[in-house]
Amino acid sequence: MIVHLFEDQRFVDITIENFESVSKGQNRYVVFSNNKKLKYLSCRNDVVILPNSSYRVDLDLIYKDCQFLIIHFLSPIKLYILKHKPCNVQVMWSVWGSDAYDHFNDQNLFEPLTKNIRKRSLYQFSKQFWIYTFYHFIMYRVLPVKKELKLLKKINYISTVLPCEFKAIRDEFDLDVEYVDYNYGVNKFTDFQDVKLGNSILIGNSATSSNNHLDIFEIIKSTSKKLVVPLSYGAYDFKNYKEKIILEGKKIFKNNFIPITSYLSIHEYNNLLLSCNTTIMYHIRQQALGNIFSSLYVGMRVFLNSKSLTYIFLKDEGVIIFDLKKDYKLLGIELNEDEKQINRDIVLKLRSRKVIRDKTQGIIDLYNSSLININQ
Repeated sequence: MIVHLFEDQRFVDITIENFESVSKGQNRYVVFSNNKKLKYLSCRNDVVILPNSSYRVDLDLIYKDCQFLIIHFLSPIKLYILKHKPCNVQVMWSVWGSDAYDHFNDQNLFEPLTKNIRKRSLYQFSKQFWIYTFYHFIMYRVLPVKKELKLLKKINYISTVLPCEFKAIRDEFDLDVEYVDYNYGVNKFTDFQDVKLGNSILIGNSATSSNNHLDIFEIIKSTSKKLVVPLSYGAYDFKNYKEKIILEGKKIFKNNFIPITSYLSIHEYNNLLLSCNTTIMYHIRQQALGNIFSSLYVGMRVFLNSKSLTYIFLKDEGVIIFDLKKDYKLLGIELNEDEKQINRDIVLKLRSRKVIRDKTQGIIDLYNSSLININQ
């Protein structure tokens, strides 16, 4: 049995759909939530909902008949579950981004203006002291990831959003692991056919400082375009960060600054996306790939941070993308049809439903081969 560990996130439904399409009956899905009503996940009979607390989690239920454990984003409760892993269970860590990068010793992920407000953040400041470590242990019964590196040695396989991330994560945590080529099929590109784009600019994907919002604002402060800025979710201290971004955005761009502070359905988000012809994702670390691929597929001009692995990866794949610092004068200018088609074809080559399904099948093949090895 393959046991999947999730929180209540947008990725879960499509991930279950993908695994059930290639290995029906071989999987058990566990979702951690303290809310009886899930926000993102559809009601399913094959999903077990457990409290998001190490003090209340049922380890026997999780590991019953489990031979292969997939950790979808390494949160504290999943680290606690890893701590109690039986010897015969193989583990795959599907890295999303922040579950690895937030624990790197070198946090060179922020542009100057963003770095400055992070220094003034009480939450970031508190993480430097023993009291935070003590609180973390009392709360979750494990230490922060960077202090639990021995637990990470229990992991056998890692998948990353971009292949080029694997070496950096493996080396940072000194892991003896194998790479698994896997991605989440979150984009149903067939929903976007013969679309007409608006004139607004989409900025960032969340209320997290890795978006480098303030540094974007400084570069594009002369624009008169409407700016659509999703800020409905983020990390632990996202509410304070969100308030700072809204205050600064309104100050610079006045009524052209449109913060999105409430959760949108997929239909509402798609309409929001299509109201724009330009996307800016200024992260240095890998983030928001789903948003980037959707933007590219519908024909939007996409600006990235030239320091990012995402920028380098997409450039190497032949995608027509732009460096915000160098190319910002192209903001709001729509791509021509040939450029749109080039990007659309590459997106399908990298993230079509068939591609994702084949990668999911690769995990099932890995699981089956591990069973053979155990039984020999």
